Amino acid sequence: MRKPILAIIAVLGLAACTDDDPSRGGFFGGVSGLSSGKYERQTQARRDTLGAEQQRNQQLQSDAARANAQRQQVASERAALQRQNAALGSEITRLRGKLSTAEASRGQNVAELRRLSGDLDALQASGNQINNDPTLADAEKRRRMEELNHRKQLLERAIDQATGTRS
Repeated sequence: MRKPILAIIAVLGLAACTDDDPSRGGFFGGVSGLSSGKYERQTQARRDTLGAEQQRNQQLQSDAARANAQRQQVASERAALQRQNAALGSEITRLRGKLSTAEASRGQNVAELRRLSGDLDALQASGNQINNDPTLADAEKRRRMEELNHRKQLLERAIDQATGTRS
């Protein structure tokens, strides 16, 4: 009679010391965890955590794609501004040629032509400053380039008047 009682006490003692997780608690721990529902609750909590992490991963991927699109748009705008600046430089070179021709052929209004040449120098320096200033936002660069193009048009009209030509 003693042996069965000792066996029952040993089994109950082992069952009380086991973990509810069947992978760690052995047979009695697993049976206890499954019957109490604790194992299912732990499994569901892990599934919920996995789902939340997968959703977070999708959100991060979406944010990264949006940031990449913005980066490409900014790069495109900067390239357009650089093309505008290059076009302004070409126009300034053309106007310098026109002034040089007028100075050489006419010999008149030399003071006015030199003043206009100085204005061209200032216009080109402003364009270079805008292009090379990393602190300016693209919107501000765009606004300043528009101002420079307007100044260039006014300067071109003044050069046409001073040289007596039409562009």
